[in-house]
Amino acid sequence: MRSLLAAIVMILAACAPEDVSFSARDEMAVRALEEAYRIGWLANDSAAVMATLAPGAVMMPAGVRPLVGDSAIRKYWWPNDSSQTTIESYEIAVDEVEGGGDLAYLRGRGSLKFTYRDAAGQVSHLTSQAVHLSVARRGQDGKWRIARRVWSAIR
Repeated sequence: MRSLLAAIVMILAACAPEDVSFSARDEMAVRALEEAYRIGWLANDSAAVMATLAPGAVMMPAGVRPLVGDSAIRKYWWPNDSSQTTIESYEIAVDEVEGGGDLAYLRGRGSLKFTYRDAAGQVSHLTSQAVHLSVARRGQDGKWRIARRVWSAIR
């Protein structure tokens, strides 16, 4: 009887749903990911920005088809021409972070000031206010990375 009871307990334990809680530590990690993304842009460091993205990430800028994967993202943000974007300031306010298991979302708003020099040498100074939503995924290495991000300018 003891053996049967032990076997039942083991079977039930094996069938229990995995822990899908989202801890304060997870929230802090997702917030830190957002900050690493912001700092990468402020440093004009494409490698640092890309390091915050999950493999196969999808970026969805307003008015543009989704950018699927590293190659499309790099081509959009850092085109292989003589144009150059320099971030002057980038502020982000996080309004909400929630999640469960290995997925989380972060909703926020931000202000971006940058200088853009096109391939012909024409310089523009631009400011953008936007809202954004990121979906982060925890990888097998335990690190959170941005899997999806959508943003839209606000007036």
